[in-house]
Amino acid sequence: MGKVRNEVIREESHPLMTPIFDSLRYRFFFVMGLVLLIAVMLLALIARQWVIPALLAEEEKYATAELDRAVRVINGELNHLSLLNKEWAIWDDSYDFVQGDSDNYLESNIADDLVFEDADLSLMVFLKADGAPHWIAGIHPQNERYTSCEGLTADCAWATPVLESLQQRIAGGLDDETRTWLQARPQQAMASAWSIAKSNGDGPIAGWLLMMRPMNDKWFAKLEDRAGLVLSIEPSDSNATAQPRQTIERKDSQNMTATRRMTAEPEGAILALNAELPRHSFRTGIDDFRLILYWTVGLLVVVVVLLLLERMILSPLRRLATFTQRVQREDDIDPPRSLLQRRDEIGVLARKFQQLLDHQRSQTSSLIELSQRDPLTGLANRRLFDKRLEEAVSAANLSDQPLALLMVDIDNFKAYNDHYGHPAGDECLKTIADAMRKHFSRPQQLVARTGGEEFMVILPDIPFETSVQQAEALRLAIETLALPHAASTVSSVVTISVGIALHTPAHPYDIEELTRAVDGALYTAKQAGRNRISLGDAHVLS
Repeated sequence: MGKVRNEVIREESHPLMTPIFDSLRYRFFFVMGLVLLIAVMLLALIARQWVIPALLAEEEKYATAELDRAVRVINGELNHLSLLNKEWAIWDDSYDFVQGDSDNYLESNIADDLVFEDADLSLMVFLKADGAPHWIAGIHPQNERYTSCEGLTADCAWATPVLESLQQRIAGGLDDETRTWLQARPQQAMASAWSIAKSNGDGPIAGWLLMMRPMNDKWFAKLEDRAGLVLSIEPSDSNATAQPRQTIERKDSQNMTATRRMTAEPEGAILALNAELPRHSFRTGIDDFRLILYWTVGLLVVVVVLLLLERMILSPLRRLATFTQRVQREDDIDPPRSLLQRRDEIGVLARKFQQLLDHQRSQTSSLIELSQRDPLTGLANRRLFDKRLEEAVSAANLSDQPLALLMVDIDNFKAYNDHYGHPAGDECLKTIADAMRKHFSRPQQLVARTGGEEFMVILPDIPFETSVQQAEALRLAIETLALPHAASTVSSVVTISVGIALHTPAHPYDIEELTRAVDGALYTAKQAGRNRISLGDAHVLS
């Protein structure tokens, strides 16, 4: 077999010795390729110049119409909130309350959070006629605790952005356009304000009443049930002048996200209204075009193949099929010597097949290794880490030896990416990975990249004091690299936080408990200010 393979190499090292068109294979592929290439180029030109632009233009119109409908739905919700606000504002009890003449108004109406739940509100602000806050009541957006304050006290300070927006609008004069608005802080919400007056219209206004309704997941779920639109609102990452008012993000051939940026309070805030939309028209158009493409190409293939198939393909394929079927049944079989010695296309295919088989066998171990490595840093990936951690815990249990697990996180890495860019972030990750690889180079030790900027280190047969020393030495080594980090809240250079969990015979963990413990230790290190190590018992070392 070695002699045959050498002959194959010598023969195929001079492919120009045989004229191309004397080969049945080249003649067949030349004709087929030429016809198909011309057809595909024409169809691709048609698709690029006419079909795709037309479909995208229709999709833009559809997205605009759906966003317009979403805005109308939100405006309808604003009007509904405004009507509720008006009912309270022209209620005589509200008028008396602002003037200090109603003793039981609070107990009867806003003594607890029930009225807010029933009306789906998060804040009510009563202002006096001079614009000063009289009473503030609502549900804190962070802790969801109900607060009720006479004036702007510390408990109700969270409502300051809304109060300032209301006072600015009152100063500018409330009308149909300014009495409702969207609020970005302290939460994404709809707001409405009405002047407080007597129900019969007599007398001057006594003040103003603001109501705010949160635009949270619960509210959007109700909106989806009523309007059939999957909507969400989030703060825009840039101001209105830096981004177009409306954009479309096409995620795949099935779905897209249409975004419209809307002004909100406080001044300068921008909210992005996102609508998740199906790409029905585009998908249908593409499917129709593909159908035409398939029919055209298929017809060409049939015509060409029918002319060439019998003479050029069928007979050689039948002879080769016997060998390929044996290979499918017997994995270790090599091509017969008679096939390898042929000088026609069958011989070439047999020799190429043999080379592929040899290459596949030689690459199997390499592929397994590559599947267990992180492509950016070259460290072990999550798959290999999980396998090695299970083996390490089992070995530690059998030998009654300690096992240390480290979780390492690069401090403020998102800010690093945002400030320096993702290519610089990748270089930072590779530099950190190289440092960790050199630091933990003993046999059985494993460094793995398990997340974006998260690394895990397995240190078998290592006592408590040594694991702490090595973790601290790693932290200092990374800090000593002096990689600039202008966006860090911790240091002017790149730093890390390290969590440590120790599996010992006296205090054993299963894998899930050990992972939870090291994750909790890392969390403690972050909470304590980052750039430090923390043990699994939440004791932090600076």
